Amino acid sequence: MLKQHFMKKAIISTAVLATLLSSSAPILAQELNKTPTLSSGSELLAPVPQFERPEDYPQELVDWYEQNMDTRSYVVIDAETNRVLAQQNGTTPYPIASMSKIIAAYLIYEAVEAGDISMDTMITIPEEIETDITMNANLSNVGLLAGEEYSVEDLLHGILIHSGNDATSAVMWEIYGSEQDAVKAMNDKLAEWNITNSQMYTVSGAPNAELPESLWYPGSTEDDQNYMSAADIALVGQHLVEDYPEVLDITSALTYIMGEGTGHEAHLANSNQLLPETGSVYAREGVDGLKSGFTDGAGRCFITHSYDENGREVYAVVMGIFDEGTNSYWETEILLDGLLDYPEMYQNEALPTNLRELPEPEVDESTDSNGSGSSETNASENLDNERNNTLTNFMRDIFNVFE
Repeated sequence: MLKQHFMKKAIISTAVLATLLSSSAPILAQELNKTPTLSSGSELLAPVPQFERPEDYPQELVDWYEQNMDTRSYVVIDAETNRVLAQQNGTTPYPIASMSKIIAAYLIYEAVEAGDISMDTMITIPEEIETDITMNANLSNVGLLAGEEYSVEDLLHGILIHSGNDATSAVMWEIYGSEQDAVKAMNDKLAEWNITNSQMYTVSGAPNAELPESLWYPGSTEDDQNYMSAADIALVGQHLVEDYPEVLDITSALTYIMGEGTGHEAHLANSNQLLPETGSVYAREGVDGLKSGFTDGAGRCFITHSYDENGREVYAVVMGIFDEGTNSYWETEILLDGLLDYPEMYQNEALPTNLRELPEPEVDESTDSNGSGSSETNASENLDNERNNTLTNFMRDIFNVFE
């Protein structure tokens, strides 16, 4: 399988180069213009210790990935066991760009579940979103117009299919009131999952440099953008799919008409070439999501959910693809194809996992669940109170009881 894939890679490489020289080249040029130039070595936080491979991990697979992967970091996680089937720099935080939107999506579904909003809630777009986000040609947007109304369902499709920065801010501002408070909610949710070696500055993953300072998270600078490790973004994807599996109905849709029947109708097309229905050279059975990302500092990135890799449900993340002759779909295919020869890999109990021990809830030891003092203390106090009354004092004096 690995040797066969090497030949396939060479064939696809020729096709990719031809595509870059074809009429689609202007589209690629526009995509590469989305963000300011940052170092491709951008790294914000000190990495936690890297995953250790078991001694019996196949060396042939290690060599295959080293020879064929053009990705700064990657992981493949078995969904049932959370075991790391393959990885490189999997715990090192790097820019994640628009993969940030799956955190926002989780909070949107959570707000719907809580009844704070519904999928039918209509959101009127503020002038600030059109002026500061929609009209920025360097950002990926769905073209929201100030004063127009859009449903949460429409905007959620715009977030997950078209990677709309404007759509993300529109819904998150509706729920939390501002960009800054929405970012705080994202950081709080990550902390709840014990994902602490990360930084969120914008709800969409757009670098601060592309937004006016009025939208920056407190204390951040022009150079800041969202960071997280491949292993942690895989864990975020797992939380999203497990808690709100309906998200896959959106991420697997090839097209969607946003604002259908209105004066601002927009036709959205899913760019995920791994979806089997696309007929793309990268199409892969079992893939039904999730989310791409791109900035100059992040490179091309993608988190994939597949329900059928050797019969297993997996999450694959590729981050930091800077070679213009490749793309995140190709790298994901190489990553997953490498594991096809090892269908029992997930059974290796020596493999590390990306699980995080959830923080213990804070408990005020001075109070019980009813907000009063501890049961032991209260029982003692109540007993003392019951003993210290006229009748008990009289009985104590006469019969020497209650001593």
